Amino acid sequence: MYFYGKFKIYFLIIVCSLVLTNPARAGYQKLFTPRISVNTEYSDNLSLSKDNKTEDFITVISPGFTAQILGKTRALTFSYDLGYSSYDKLIENNTLRHNALFSGWIGFTKHTRLDFQNSFILTEESVTEIERTLTETEAATEETEIYALESEKEHEAETETVRRGRESHYTNTTNIGFTHQFGKSDIFNMRYVYSILENEDPSVKDKTNHNPSAGLNYWIIPGQLGVDASVSYTRGEYSATPGKDSYWEESLSPSLGVNYWFIPDRFGIETSFSYSKGEFSDPSDHLNHWHKSLKPYITLTYRSVPLHLETEVTVSRIAGRFSESSEDFNNWYGSLKLTKKFTKHLEGVVRYAHTIMDFKGEGEDYKIYDPSVGINYTLAEGVPLSFTIGYFTRDRLESKNESALSVNGDIGKTWMFSRHGSLSFATSSGYDESYFGAEKLGFGIYYDARCTINYAFTKYFSGNIYGAYRRDKYLDIKENTRNDETREMGSGLIYQKKWLSVMLNYFYRTVESTLSENDYEENRIHLKVILSPFRPIRILD
Repeated sequence: MYFYGKFKIYFLIIVCSLVLTNPARAGYQKLFTPRISVNTEYSDNLSLSKDNKTEDFITVISPGFTAQILGKTRALTFSYDLGYSSYDKLIENNTLRHNALFSGWIGFTKHTRLDFQNSFILTEESVTEIERTLTETEAATEETEIYALESEKEHEAETETVRRGRESHYTNTTNIGFTHQFGKSDIFNMRYVYSILENEDPSVKDKTNHNPSAGLNYWIIPGQLGVDASVSYTRGEYSATPGKDSYWEESLSPSLGVNYWFIPDRFGIETSFSYSKGEFSDPSDHLNHWHKSLKPYITLTYRSVPLHLETEVTVSRIAGRFSESSEDFNNWYGSLKLTKKFTKHLEGVVRYAHTIMDFKGEGEDYKIYDPSVGINYTLAEGVPLSFTIGYFTRDRLESKNESALSVNGDIGKTWMFSRHGSLSFATSSGYDESYFGAEKLGFGIYYDARCTINYAFTKYFSGNIYGAYRRDKYLDIKENTRNDETREMGSGLIYQKKWLSVMLNYFYRTVESTLSENDYEENRIHLKVILSPFRPIRILD
């Protein structure tokens, strides 16, 4: 499986490279950016342990480069960094790190485009879910317009695995998408995502995921009658770990929707019907289980121009059916939302949502009452700001009720609050209902908040400060209630002048989990020096 997966990945890279670098075509820009960095990092808890903390210094020397071929109708970027990590005390962890990114796009016509990306990271660092961050050089070359391939996701429970050791592991993600626009708002797209996580540590599960999908948005009568259709297939395979056998799960999810405006842009209806069928192997009983769901959905929208008022009513129903009929349920959801425009920049929002969960078997029925109020405000330079506060209650048939405050806010893009400072902020909270799949969690409450402030003290010297908080609390797990909290904070100083960049960062993280063995606290200090051209080097033919 390992070599087969790598063969598919690199075959895709070779094919895309040949298509992009056709020597018969002219007018390409060829850019090359070399770099070398030296990182020194101190951690007071390398093992991420609550009681047995191990401190150490890690020095990483990392040469790398970014090569680009840019044309009017296509582009190609390849970035690679090789690092050698040297531990001051735990020298048995000394190893090589690899970080590679291959991406590009092809514009077949003005409205037809292919995007692709392959990222590979091999490291011994302790976090399972590796998030790749742009280097300063790559951030400076975003004008290549490599479109983002990931769509926005709904809230998902944190699934990060705490690693106690420093065994190597790698992730490889291939993402390819095709988009064709055949009208002002008519779009057809296809996408395929293939990802791998493999670990030398047998206590951490390996993962392989496939996710092909396609979607169509077509307005039969522009601005009045439109159709949305989509289909998605996912399959995940997970290796065995001590105490848990290997398992797999897959699902197929088609959907069809119709939008019709009786009075264009004033009174309309949006309907959709989605179906999902999934199957998974349960490692606890070594049997295959299936689940199905049907979800009809309807939304009515009316906009009163004289009153500057928008009314939105939504009703949906999820019918869940399972191989174990005792898990069957019907979930009804309804909401009423009023949006009042007070000024050109300010809107007020009042919303009420109501959920009825009706289990057909062993589950305990409940209702959710969810009122909230909020505002939408447009700041200077067209930056949108939204803020909502609410209070929801789950009224259970027999057990004790649960209530919680919900706070949701977002600055739609980075806000420049002065000539030298910027702010990005987002917070979300509420409840989650997870009743499908091999790792279903039931009803849960979550909080998620992040904030970053950047400030340029001089032309070459800047700083930042950031903080993050996340909490996932799932109350219906049979074995035990899950309640995980993660807090992060940090700050950094950056000096950058042409070929030289110096960064000093402090990072603090604490995790409190229902499983006490997953609790830990870590302080980390990171000094990084990068030598790289301020602008890419242009290569002439």
